[in-house]
Amino acid sequence: MTSNGRCALCDGTMPPATSEQRRSYCSNACRQRAYRRRVTVSAATPAARQNLRVLSNLPAARDTFVGRQQELSKIDQLLRRHRLVTLVGGAGAGKTRLALEAAGRLRRGRTDRVLLVALGEITASRDVVPALADALGVLVQADEPLRDTVVETLVNMKAVVVLDNCEHLLDTCAELTDTLLNRCPGVRVLATSREALWITGEVSFHVEGLPVPSTDRDLVTTAAPRSEAVKLFVDRARERKPDFRLTTSDTAAVALLCARLEGMPLAIELAARWVQLLPVTDICDRMDEPLELLTLGCRKSPSRQSSLREAIDWSYRLLEPDEQFALRRLSVFDGGFDLAAANEVCSSERFAEPVLDVLSRLQAKSLLSATPGTTRFRQLETIRLHAREKLLAAGELDTAYEALARWFTDLSDALLTTPLSMPADVQLKLDNHVDSLLGTVEWAADRRDERLLLLTAALADCAARRGRLGQARVMLRDALRRPSTRDDYRCVALNHAARFAAEQGDHDEAAELSRAASRLAPDSSTALGMSCRSTLAAVQQSSGEWEASDKNNTECLRVAELLGEPLARAQALVDLARTALPLGKHERAEKDVMSALPISRASGVPARIASALNTRGAVALVQGELDESAHAFQEALRMDGINPLTAPDALEGLAVVALMRGQAERALRLEATGRAMRRSVGVVPNPFWAEKVAGAMRTARLMLPVARAEAVSTPLTAAETEAFIQDEVWLDRTEAAFDSLDDHERRVIALLATGLTNQQIANRLNVSVRTVASRLLRLREKLGLQSREDVAAWGAERAIG
Repeated sequence: MTSNGRCALCDGTMPPATSEQRRSYCSNACRQRAYRRRVTVSAATPAARQNLRVLSNLPAARDTFVGRQQELSKIDQLLRRHRLVTLVGGAGAGKTRLALEAAGRLRRGRTDRVLLVALGEITASRDVVPALADALGVLVQADEPLRDTVVETLVNMKAVVVLDNCEHLLDTCAELTDTLLNRCPGVRVLATSREALWITGEVSFHVEGLPVPSTDRDLVTTAAPRSEAVKLFVDRARERKPDFRLTTSDTAAVALLCARLEGMPLAIELAARWVQLLPVTDICDRMDEPLELLTLGCRKSPSRQSSLREAIDWSYRLLEPDEQFALRRLSVFDGGFDLAAANEVCSSERFAEPVLDVLSRLQAKSLLSATPGTTRFRQLETIRLHAREKLLAAGELDTAYEALARWFTDLSDALLTTPLSMPADVQLKLDNHVDSLLGTVEWAADRRDERLLLLTAALADCAARRGRLGQARVMLRDALRRPSTRDDYRCVALNHAARFAAEQGDHDEAAELSRAASRLAPDSSTALGMSCRSTLAAVQQSSGEWEASDKNNTECLRVAELLGEPLARAQALVDLARTALPLGKHERAEKDVMSALPISRASGVPARIASALNTRGAVALVQGELDESAHAFQEALRMDGINPLTAPDALEGLAVVALMRGQAERALRLEATGRAMRRSVGVVPNPFWAEKVAGAMRTARLMLPVARAEAVSTPLTAAETEAFIQDEVWLDRTEAAFDSLDDHERRVIALLATGLTNQQIANRLNVSVRTVASRLLRLREKLGLQSREDVAAWGAERAIG
């Protein structure tokens, strides 16, 4: 054997040749160093950079990238200013695809190389550096650690390293990234993970689901086709069914499906693959079990992306035991929860850590989201359902629900102890957890739990505050059919059912339920007894039994003062003022409501304040104090907004005020708006107020032509109502349209107002009858009028000519 001479790099003696092949370097180490020098020189030469794309090992895209343009722009900006950007998000959020798209758009100049290091299928920490080396194209050398070889290769490069799916190798990825950032000044790292790397210089970019469209019936047809989530569904559906089109009938179903999947790209793509077999409406209907439905993975997909369950299970397996325990227990919350509720459900002899610490870790791992500025959290529905499966498998379902039932029972105890003055914070907690309360009621019903009636009464209270009185009555009716060992719980449920029946005008049922509650009530000098008497007074008021109602409300006031409950006292005073009006005791009514107002305001409960203000407005109206009345009704609307339980009284009161000021059209429109709200929830006014409003509207109609009165007796739209409430802006549709009429439209209206037929108008204008009819249709739409007679009357009133 002979030597081939000197090494081309180090000028060292070459080892003996073992073949006829000529060698240029004395070792693999020199060969690698020479390669790095060539790469560096190539990268540093401006001429070599010109008209060349960034070198990368990114896979070619196989489908369309949909949406996310704002995110791509933001990621590009972040990569310009920071050397480590981590895309953080939950299972199926689309982190990998977003990172690949962002990396693929990088421009030559700032970047020479893009290296994708796919870590999803790597399970051992020792394989991370070899994966980067493989992406970089360097070889393993016996005489140099591979990490050093990689670093020496990258040290003079302008490269972006994409570390994809770091969550199961966080420590190793953090250590490698730290080394690259410290020793390779031209290297930037774009990482994807379900948890941040938590190293110096990192900027986390949270990847949410795609924006979902409104599912409002009036908006969905126009909003859905523009939604990124819907566009993704349609695009992926066409991959399976090329002739797929988003029809009008399918639009609402796709919008609802995307909303229920919370815009998560993986879930939407998996759902879209079913279009080959099922209509869109059927796919949406099956979303009650999304983990079962979303399983149509691709043969070449990573196992964690083959189904939604696998994607979420991947995250679950990476959790510590206490994190898994908490995630399972939190699955009993539907619709979110606060820290106090989480403490109740997670507290256990198996759970030693502070709950907030574990919640923060789950949030960091994209398994919980926190509402900014609060201590409220929520899980994505798909994650919650997966955790519920784990809860069942662990045999912990009853234990978790028992803890939740105890917490709700403690809150609902206020229905026994302070039913007429429930603290605002208790109401808020129940309202904020109403979906979880419903689940707890269903659990209690399945087990014939004695707390069912109390929990159902609390749930019905929440439903009623949202204007769902019919739903509240059905809940209570079903619960009251079940046997109960607690008379006090049954009394509470009967009392609530009686009050709701009275508010909807079912007097006979209300009276029967009220009598049943009174028989079970303790002494009338107790809080619960006082509440039952207050309900009886409300039932009597709804049927016009004013003297009896006045007597019971007077007794309620006495007991409230005896018990020292100011809010109950305020409620009794408001009720007394209402019964005093039909009895002709106007001065007493004013005294009572003025005493109640300061107490009601101090409660901080908008509905309670609005109720007192509405009563104040009614008293002032009866006394002829129009300015005072209008002020009270307007304040009630601003206080409680478009609440269908309080807004109708205020709108009707303002309608009567408008009439008394000679504004008949305004009166009819306000009354129609209040009436529509009442109809939406089935609430009826008491007989005195109903007759006062009806009499005023009869007068208003007499002040207008019949056609005009009918035309203006239509409710304000939501936007018009909101403008009226917030800014006292009266958006009269016809007056607003007046200035927008062109000369041709004014001419048609003028001719129509003289009583001409369409044919006669056509002859005058030298156009066809069809053209006249078309113009009249557009005029009716613009003016918000219902017929050509309305248009004629409107034009005659304004002397349009």
